[in-house]
Amino acid sequence: MATSRRNTSQRLTLVILVLASITLVTLDYRGPVSHELGSVRSTARDAVSPLQRVLADVFRPIGNLFSGAVNYGAAANDNSRLRDEVGELRRVELENESAEQQLQQMLTVERLPYLQNSKSVIAGVISGPPGGSNFELTLEIDRGTSDGVGLGMPVVAGAGLIGEVISAGKTTSLVRLITDPRSAVGVRFQNGTIAIATGQGLDDPLALEQVSASAPVPRKGQLLVTSGLQGAAFPAGIPVGTVSSVKSTGGTFTFPVTMEPVAALSGLQFVAVVQWLPAP
Repeated sequence: MATSRRNTSQRLTLVILVLASITLVTLDYRGPVSHELGSVRSTARDAVSPLQRVLADVFRPIGNLFSGAVNYGAAANDNSRLRDEVGELRRVELENESAEQQLQQMLTVERLPYLQNSKSVIAGVISGPPGGSNFELTLEIDRGTSDGVGLGMPVVAGAGLIGEVISAGKTTSLVRLITDPRSAVGVRFQNGTIAIATGQGLDDPLALEQVSASAPVPRKGQLLVTSGLQGAAFPAGIPVGTVSSVKSTGGTFTFPVTMEPVAALSGLQFVAVVQWLPAP
């Protein structure tokens, strides 16, 4: 019973202090009052101040909770917007890098030193070799007969020869790569030895045929260029590849030699079609 009265007394004291606090706030906002009220207000404020601090400590976490919830939503929206902006900037950066790479490749194709005074047509690559096939190693390009591209013309890129035109439409053409098993290119060593380079597949080196065993032994890394013999499919002097392996076999009339193309045949964006045809 005594405990109940004590609890009731405490609750009554709490209510009185809360009402006193509200009254002080009201008096503060009512403007200037009499001097007597000033002293009363000061005394009451001193009495209520501890309670105000307790109430502030009690309700501050609740206020922070609501404030945090609102701020969290705003922060989440800001983060999402920033991620979108970063993604957009990265996309633009990649597009600019791609455009720069394309420009550099186009300029490289336009300034091929081995073409000398030969006329050429710059063409963009529409599609590359079909995946998984070593027997249809071709490129489709966006230039055709209306642009001066003709059947049998050599096609080069970067460091050297990549193939020849095997089909020419009005606006597009088909190029057979030198790694295609149906491709055969007449090549010449630096010492004048003549051979035929045949394709063996996209990722395989070219095989050199008819390399006489009586000729000087080819050196690994030696450059081979198109032979340009009478009736050859390509003009003389275009770089084709470098010797990658030489096998000396006794009792035979030829050397088994392989060659790696000097031009990159994958990832091509631009090529040059040399406007040259063999003499009839």
